Amino acid sequence: LRLVMKKSIFLFSGITAGLIFIFLGIFDNQKLDKTQSNIVALVNDHPILQSDLDLALSALAMNKENSITPEQVRLVLDRLIDEQLLLQRGVELNLPQNSNPVRKMIINSMIDSILSENNDFQITDEVLIKFYNENIAFFLPPKELRLKKIFVKFDNTAKDDTRLDSIREMLINGEDFDEVSLKEGDKFLPEIPDTYLPERKLLDYLDPVLVKNAFNLKDGQITSEIETSNGYNFLYLVDSKKGEPLPFSDMNEKVKAEYIRRSDETALTNYLEWLRQRYNVIYDEKFDE
Repeated sequence: LRLVMKKSIFLFSGITAGLIFIFLGIFDNQKLDKTQSNIVALVNDHPILQSDLDLALSALAMNKENSITPEQVRLVLDRLIDEQLLLQRGVELNLPQNSNPVRKMIINSMIDSILSENNDFQITDEVLIKFYNENIAFFLPPKELRLKKIFVKFDNTAKDDTRLDSIREMLINGEDFDEVSLKEGDKFLPEIPDTYLPERKLLDYLDPVLVKNAFNLKDGQITSEIETSNGYNFLYLVDSKKGEPLPFSDMNEKVKAEYIRRSDETALTNYLEWLRQRYNVIYDEKFDE
């Protein structure tokens, strides 16, 4: 049973790879010597080459201590013929269009092929430094805020309204935020440290809704009450600071990764645009506006 399973896996892998190669155009465009001496079998005029057989035998030899026998050579050749028969039948049944797994594998293989060609070059530090300087804003560390909060725990509606009106009035009259918090606010945990914090750290202390509102404030600005799950919150953005650019030496790997990502995105976009010009794409009239 184990031997049968291994043969099935081997056969399926070969078929899948063959389908992908066909639709990448590899078989049709191979510039190989297809003289009679290099062909070991024909399946519907499609040649199985000596190089195909040698590759399969090399894989078999890696798992064997003894030399390969002529019977085993014939068995491997028969497996290659079986693969080609099933492969041609799969194309005949239009599996690349009718089978989602095959479609996805071909599409992913095409993308990998495009991107591998795009990345077939050396990226020098000179190129990366230029890219870093031209996109310095993208690589800046995140903005950091120094934030304070007045918290009013839920009570009954009448008491809540009275306290909120009182807090609003004191803040409008310019009273110190900390003093208003001591007079009318409730204690809350965890307390926000009196220091600059990036967004990811603020989320350790504040509800995400409050963090989102905080990043929309200008320095010195105070919000009206913001309701969360356990009470009302007034936020005060004491001040903020933008991240300072880091030396390229500290950012090398991040810059390289982003350079490759954008380069890959451009290469794929350009390739798809070339395909749209090469093939006839017709939209339904309701989309053709």
